[in-house]
Amino acid sequence: MQIICTYLLTWLIASSFVLAENPPLPKPQDPMHNKTKKVLDQGRNICIWSNGDMYEGELKDGKMDGYGIYRWSDGDIYQGYFRGGQQSMDGAAYYAESNNVYEGMWRDGKREGRGVLRWGNGDIYEGEWTADVRSGEGIFHAANGDMYAGHYENNQRNGQGTYRYANGDVYAGNWVNGEKEGEGRYMFANGSCYQGQFANSEFEGLADRKSGSAGMPRP
Repeated sequence: MQIICTYLLTWLIASSFVLAENPPLPKPQDPMHNKTKKVLDQGRNICIWSNGDMYEGELKDGKMDGYGIYRWSDGDIYQGYFRGGQQSMDGAAYYAESNNVYEGMWRDGKREGRGVLRWGNGDIYEGEWTADVRSGEGIFHAANGDMYAGHYENNQRNGQGTYRYANGDVYAGNWVNGEKEGEGRYMFANGSCYQGQFANSEFEGLADRKSGSAGMPRP
């Protein structure tokens, strides 16, 4: 079973399934719960729950601690390190319903620190996480060729950042909750440029324009 699980996780990560927005994994169950069946198989601790969840790995004082694999009954999988019964340090998670994969750091069962999330649709986020949400500096690569590099808060673009569209347009400036807001500069692929204030991703008020009317930026 360990060989099969390890091969599965390795194949998923190598196949570029990973990152992007996903609800947190459910909290792993306590191996010492009275509905848990513990089996010792060739030196490996295997814990099986009545709901179909299964854990195979190291235990300490009756809790998952060290390296192991936790498989939820719905197909989600976590492979990595545990501390005190929760995902900690380095680990990878596969979300069965979405085909998303996260690989990176964990703390107290949540994504925390540097990590990469690959969505099943091809989008990729590489950057900082806080309490299971994208927060801090990060880079987002969209499957359509767009790319954002800058600051995140609460899973959204917030603060200073640069968005490069696949068509060659570039926006550099401030963001609020995923929208262009405040001072910014929008450079069109044809050489036109708008520099000034934005509100809800739209031009606002007077601004410096170059090369004539450029039209409105896309949100």
